[in-house]
Amino acid sequence: MLYGWKGKILRVDLADKKVVKQDLPEEWMKKYMGGRGIMTKIMWDEVGPEVDPFSPGNKLIFGTGPLEGTPLGQGRISIQTKHPKKFIGEGGAAGFWAPNLKFAGYDFLVIEQKSNTPVYILIDDDKVEIRDAIHLWGKDNHETDKLLRQELGQEFVTSTIGPANEKLVANSKVFFEASYCGCRGCGEIMGDKKLKAVAVHGTGGVKIKDPEGYLRAYRRLLKCSSISEGRGEPTNLTHTILMSNSLIRNFNEMGWFHAYNGQRGRVENAPSEMDLLENYLVKPSTSFCCTSPSCGARYLVKEGKYAGIEGVQREGSPGYGASTLGGLTSWSTLLKFKHLCDRYGMDTLMVLYTVSWAMECYQRGIITKEDTDGIEIKWGDDDIVVKLTEMIGRREGFGDILANGAQKAAEIIGRGSENYLLTIKGREIDEQPKQASYQTTLFEAVCEGGPDHTRWFPAYGTNPKLLPKDLSLPYDPLTPFNPLSPEGKAAFVKYRYDRGALIEDLPTCMAMHKGESLWDITYWLDIYNATTGADCTAEEFVKIGERTVNLERAYIVREGFRREDDTIPRRMLEEPLIDIGLPPVGQNNLDIMLDEYYTLRGWDVKTAIPTEEKLRELDLDFTIDDLKQLR
Repeated sequence: MLYGWKGKILRVDLADKKVVKQDLPEEWMKKYMGGRGIMTKIMWDEVGPEVDPFSPGNKLIFGTGPLEGTPLGQGRISIQTKHPKKFIGEGGAAGFWAPNLKFAGYDFLVIEQKSNTPVYILIDDDKVEIRDAIHLWGKDNHETDKLLRQELGQEFVTSTIGPANEKLVANSKVFFEASYCGCRGCGEIMGDKKLKAVAVHGTGGVKIKDPEGYLRAYRRLLKCSSISEGRGEPTNLTHTILMSNSLIRNFNEMGWFHAYNGQRGRVENAPSEMDLLENYLVKPSTSFCCTSPSCGARYLVKEGKYAGIEGVQREGSPGYGASTLGGLTSWSTLLKFKHLCDRYGMDTLMVLYTVSWAMECYQRGIITKEDTDGIEIKWGDDDIVVKLTEMIGRREGFGDILANGAQKAAEIIGRGSENYLLTIKGREIDEQPKQASYQTTLFEAVCEGGPDHTRWFPAYGTNPKLLPKDLSLPYDPLTPFNPLSPEGKAAFVKYRYDRGALIEDLPTCMAMHKGESLWDITYWLDIYNATTGADCTAEEFVKIGERTVNLERAYIVREGFRREDDTIPRRMLEEPLIDIGLPPVGQNNLDIMLDEYYTLRGWDVKTAIPTEEKLRELDLDFTIDDLKQLR
């Protein structure tokens, strides 16, 4: 009997309309656990370099792990595909969809081939059907979720795409329950496959090998997370209430914003978190068994030209857009922007950084009204931001160019516009500081999934004063608190990145991976062993995370990525932030960190290809022959 896992992969072929239920190999459970690890194993075996991301051969995988469906799974789902830029397109979301997939009897859902017409998938325990979705095509995420639950029953939980995904707007996301969203790019592939939605309902459960042991480990983890006992992560409290918007004031004071497309570190009159809390947030919203009071909040704009719009604020902080787009101060405009992105299915970061790139190019005379259909795209113009967002979602006029993402748009415009891109590996960066935090610089540069802070969050360490005196760490605990030096950053980044992969293989929420549980892996090991009965050692447990990262690196190497792709935007490398007196990162500093990182990883320093010795050490021998041909 299996504990934790359900032991099943559900495969749905959209072309032949076939459904296959396959056993999840026990070897995979032991070596990769779940989540990112098993999804990347499937991708390695089945989606090779010959497969174009928009060909029928690409896969779209929804993945859970042994903790999902138990309280500490916290509703986490990972989605993975070959990204249109050919790196690993992966991201996570929360909610109630993932536990329902487990309760229906499946650990993974693998979508194969393409449908000729719009369809949706119905999963109701053992019942799996591919149904016509013509009546849903063109509907936004909110409408689709509502219509499906009216059609099927309120007990069903949905994953959906919006009109922007159908039109293949770059980096568009998959949405769950019309508010949780994940993976920048997976929604684009889902749209290409003409899969409008997956509606899930499960009535089973997840068996735990040692319920008493699980409860002990669970209570121990909650105690270590308790702010009242002085052991928890203080930012969890403000994040619970305001999400990432709680950091707006800190980011602005520290000069960590990418203001005006990265030209500055600060903006004047940044929007107030208290204004958001007092005048726009109306009700907390949470996920399956979340240990926080909320991981989101419902918002309502009560007055003004956007009065009546409402939704849920979760992943992605509209407040950051205030700086990127040049000093927007109106929460009603920022929430309208977020509202449009959610309904259309767009990635807020793609829209933010593509529009801000266009605004800077307009500022510099590279783009003119002849390019923009006569629109004057000035910094801080509320109406223009909303108008361009709608045009991108509909692929109308100049919005059709921007809908390709910043890098492709720069290729179309030319004229030196590429000099102002804020992209890594072809995808728009996220909101983490670069010049002000060298560990963040390295994290973002080496990420196999493109720039994505959720794969290694948080970028800071535990307060050294709280660490046990006899604790041995592979990095100097003071290193993260000296963010403007390249020294020692590689060891910290490797440590955090491997732990992040492990957390997402379990899976659980990254917000739980702070404080004591950040460095004491026994919190998670005890829960894993109690859930599955695996009797895994700490050494074996940590190696699962490292194995996942190395398999992901092997995958993108096979796709053609090398050391030169592990970089950051030109602006951050070469230009200072004059308004706060920060110098550029500099290629020399980045090279120091990359050299050390690759060495610690056991990868070739010149190419960033994992060595044969490292691959054998991690039981990844099956990758060796393919990589030998690339050295």
